[in-house]
Amino acid sequence: MKASILTIGKEILIGSILNTNSKYISEKLTDMGIDVIRQVSVDDGLDEIVEELNYISKSSDLIIISGGLGPTDDDLTRDAVAKFLNRRVYLDQDEKIKMEERFNRLGRTMTPNNLKQVMLIEGSEKIDNHWGVALGEFIEFNNKKIILLPGPPNEMEPMLDYYIANKSFTSDNIIIKSIDIIGLGESIIEDRIRHMEFNDKSISINTFAHGTYTEVKIIGKNSDKDKLISSIEETVNSLYREFKTHIYSENNDDVAKQIVDILIKNNLKISFAESITGGMLASAITDISGASNVIESSYVTYSNDSKNKNLNVSKETLKEFGAISENTAYEMAKGVKEKSLANIGVSTTGEAGPNSSETEVGNVFTCIYFGEDNYYTKHYFFSGDRNKIRRSTVNRVLSHILYLLRKNFKE
Repeated sequence: MKASILTIGKEILIGSILNTNSKYISEKLTDMGIDVIRQVSVDDGLDEIVEELNYISKSSDLIIISGGLGPTDDDLTRDAVAKFLNRRVYLDQDEKIKMEERFNRLGRTMTPNNLKQVMLIEGSEKIDNHWGVALGEFIEFNNKKIILLPGPPNEMEPMLDYYIANKSFTSDNIIIKSIDIIGLGESIIEDRIRHMEFNDKSISINTFAHGTYTEVKIIGKNSDKDKLISSIEETVNSLYREFKTHIYSENNDDVAKQIVDILIKNNLKISFAESITGGMLASAITDISGASNVIESSYVTYSNDSKNKNLNVSKETLKEFGAISENTAYEMAKGVKEKSLANIGVSTTGEAGPNSSETEVGNVFTCIYFGEDNYYTKHYFFSGDRNKIRRSTVNRVLSHILYLLRKNFKE
């Protein structure tokens, strides 16, 4: 199978943004044994997109398009593909209702142009967007295939991962298995996998970081189905032996939901003391149904005075070690557990930037406290802007909480 990648947008052509989508899509297709023969970017014009589709469709079995599916006047990708295929565009009524409910829930006014994002091309298969608004589509025509995806990488990448990897594009038998790993960074997981011995060349193994966990995706293609099943099983067993308790799911389950489920099952309460994350950890848990059964208290303690008064962090600790330190993280977690009478206290303290106050930007300390002889402090260093550092902290802490719960309590 031969594939072409078409990215849409003037911002790519004039260099305002880096076109990471083509690289990402190419890597995924190559991993699946699909040959990428062309990458091209075009302006947001209807005729320009149609002209390029006419050209690349002559030599491509698969065309993946990203960008131009938003609500503005220059988002014309769907209309261009419809014109190229001579098909009509229609409004998906179910998605319209979902969009209206979403705007009402957020207390925002929905303008008519937002409906462009829930339009579909006649005869297409809808690709749900759980990371944004604009729908994707899968279309077949003349023994060829087109996939439409939004342009923002944080939407395009997961939509591609969870759709194309589970589609059969070859005559071989294909088996795909996902294993979710927590408590280890993607680079460590990748390195350990590459040092394992996998002799079957029909099996490919790739890692995808999802913030709170890393997905290891095993893709097997072979004309001999029985041999393929055996190879997949052997590969999965090898990964389980290598990563043991770090594997928590094979279903891409949400980490926060897993935490809530285990806490409920074991009748446990958790409390948070957050500085750098400012309530983001508690918010991640309260987003899950049933959180009211497990979350006891949540404190946002930015100032030293607040840490001292609300969490009993000693003034001596703050003076000697500073607010951003392992000692302070420990006393914060211990303090919130004891004050709230929860079973678990969790703390975060660090420097999110952009300007440093007492330590280097990206320096983070956390603690998960079960008791005086059972607590876990962590020191992280994250790069990126303020929001990225805060999100990274939340992701790592949630992963660590789940890892410890699975290790010590029944699921």
